[in-house]
Amino acid sequence: MSSDDLSKYRYTRTVLLEMAVAVEEAAKEFYTTLSYKFSQQEALFNYLAEDEENHAETYAKLLGKVEEIYPTGGRKVEEVYPTEEERKQADHNIQILESLGLISNLREGVSRAEEVPDLRSALEAAVQLEKDTLLFYQNLTMALGRTDRQEVYKIMNVELNHLYRVQNILL
Repeated sequence: MSSDDLSKYRYTRTVLLEMAVAVEEAAKEFYTTLSYKFSQQEALFNYLAEDEENHAETYAKLLGKVEEIYPTGGRKVEEVYPTEEERKQADHNIQILESLGLISNLREGVSRAEEVPDLRSALEAAVQLEKDTLLFYQNLTMALGRTDRQEVYKIMNVELNHLYRVQNILL
């Protein structure tokens, strides 16, 4: 499947990466707001906010890459795209996530942070945010080419670490 074939889907590469940027920017705002609200965990929330900002920048850079990828050595690399079946499944899954409100919830960083009444609720909201983000990104990877997927997998590893760190505070 070529990159041209991918435009027939509801969620094109551009749309998906723009969604990811918005999710990461909202996560940054979420953690930044929590850092002001709960000073006892300010360092953790600032750390998480910084990671989310870096992720948004990574997705923005991917959005800017529309040409073929040239690794060091100058050898042209053939981009590997998902199969037609994977692409259809990804489109379907992301549509379900949107209809369930998961994507819109991920974009509501500040309002989600302002709603939490105490630190425990903030940490529980952070756990849910990280789980929802991982679910979205798992489906996102099914729709992207190999080069993009590699970057998303790196981000997913960081998000999983966020989940682990926040969950351990709750225990």
